[in-house]
Amino acid sequence: MSDATSKIYPWFVLLSFSLVFFLVTAGTFTSLGVVLPDMVRDLGWDWTSAGLGFTILGISCGLSSYPPAWMIRKVGVRATVLFGTAILAAGFVLLYIVQDVPTYFLAMLLTGTGFSFVATVPGTYMIARSFKKQSMAFGIYFTIGGVGGIAGPLIYFLAVGVWEDWRMHWMIVAILTTLAGILCAAFLREGDAADKEADEIANAAASDAPSAVYVTKQSWTVRQALHTPQFYIIAAAYMAFLLCGITVNSLSVGHLTEIGIGMGVAGGLLSFEAFLNAASRAVSGFIGEYIDPRKLLIASLMLLVAGMVGLGIGTNWFALAVYAIGIGIGYGMTFLSTSVLLMNYYGRNAYLELFSLMNVGATLASFGPFLGGYMRDVTGSFSYAFFFYTLIPGVVLLGVLLMRPPVRKAVSTESEAPLPPTILGQVAE
Repeated sequence: MSDATSKIYPWFVLLSFSLVFFLVTAGTFTSLGVVLPDMVRDLGWDWTSAGLGFTILGISCGLSSYPPAWMIRKVGVRATVLFGTAILAAGFVLLYIVQDVPTYFLAMLLTGTGFSFVATVPGTYMIARSFKKQSMAFGIYFTIGGVGGIAGPLIYFLAVGVWEDWRMHWMIVAILTTLAGILCAAFLREGDAADKEADEIANAAASDAPSAVYVTKQSWTVRQALHTPQFYIIAAAYMAFLLCGITVNSLSVGHLTEIGIGMGVAGGLLSFEAFLNAASRAVSGFIGEYIDPRKLLIASLMLLVAGMVGLGIGTNWFALAVYAIGIGIGYGMTFLSTSVLLMNYYGRNAYLELFSLMNVGATLASFGPFLGGYMRDVTGSFSYAFFFYTLIPGVVLLGVLLMRPPVRKAVSTESEAPLPPTILGQVAE
């Protein structure tokens, strides 16, 4: 392979997976909330069913995060991405033709599962194998994916404006994600030569890392990583930022309008928070090459705590600004720093399974809006839920402050005994 091709290929990997992440984000979580009112009205559904579908989307996305890692190890990234693309396309087509609630639920199950097979699990794995400066590359990838959240509603407005039919939104998304998935998979390099090149990139990254950034030089297995408390602290931070972000996206507008903030202002703050979320991923990615991601994680958790408190108060402009800035930057920075920290602490070989398991655990965040709504019904205010959720990143912050890089211990014969038959115990080394 020529030097020119070798230099271009990593950028193809980054940009093609970023395009897929952009489209699947645009077509699922963000645009669904915009299309649902039309679907409820035209199909005669109730909002309980509509909301349950959103929950199914989130849970299926989280619980299906490990199978892509297993499939990548067995049949490769190309087959995994094509399989996920087919699942996504089937889900979007079902949404295009949907008439009843069971079909809607099945579509949510398929799109959530397909999200895991084409988005962050294979995306971060391939990008890490292609770039020595992984923090910078992750920042670009997560930023483009985040911008998809801003673009999603625009696809809906295009469908309604041109075809006067919300169903065309789902057909447009189905076509675009299918083309992007096929393009991404078509030119991926796999095999022994690609594995050797990835190892060389990993070794160069460890050798050239700035002294301020810890990058392990030890060879970790998944089993060994799962016996360290650092993995669970990082996973808890990942779950905490998703819990705050999902809850804010679901309940913030309702909360702010209840306490007297205008709908336009409440919606504008949510859009501003989404913009900061996307922008902070890119900025954090570049900073993460020179500042230890652990320090970025500490700062991001502090911002999440401040943002949740600001939203809970929400009665003056200062509190509202703290909310938007804290949640926006805190969300994006935590997303980036947890992913890079996991890579730096345990290396690139174990990252695929560890990142997948971290996403499985983060499924708990999907219940944030449900519990928040329940607390609102019981107490009469959303504020109690936001203040309660402040405790989650606050407790995790204490763990991160005490956390130091893990050191791999010598593995004894006893420690190599089979793990209990849980989801963690089924992880292959």
